[in-house]
Amino acid sequence: GCTDSEADNFDESANVDDGSCEYLGCMNPEAWNYDSEANVDDGSCYFSPFGPDPDTDCNATILVPAETTITVDGELVAIGTWLGVFYTDTNGDLAYGGGVQWFGEVTSIAAWGAEGGDDNGFQSGEVFTWAIYDLNTNETTPIDFVEYSFGSDSYSCNGLSGITALEDNI
Repeated sequence: GCTDSEADNFDESANVDDGSCEYLGCMNPEAWNYDSEANVDDGSCYFSPFGPDPDTDCNATILVPAETTITVDGELVAIGTWLGVFYTDTNGDLAYGGGVQWFGEVTSIAAWGAEGGDDNGFQSGEVFTWAIYDLNTNETTPIDFVEYSFGSDSYSCNGLSGITALEDNI
């Protein structure tokens, strides 16, 4: 059996290691939570610096035009910066509700809505909280000012909004 106590299938009754030890984790090297020690993929991979994508049925779409101005400390952010929207969970903490890596081209963000009273996304009418993740600095920066060109600054199922500016330190 597996004699490594760190393995997910450790067998305390085994006295000879038969090479069957399993280490569960994300095995995709392109994922943010890649685990080089894993030998069994557990499906936990996520591809955003903010965490795993929620999985809900009803989303709001936030359009991000190519000409959107995104600044931190008055400076334009680098191409490849991640944009994220966050909701407040039942503990009062911010939780990742959707995002996209921005390349200076038209894109959109799906903001995931909560399902049936669950705490797995935005509640109807909840205001979007924004942050960016800069790949050059590996830092997440909260955004203080968001300018919307149309739609609302809050979640609605199948809602549509568009932004023209994201700025911090206004």
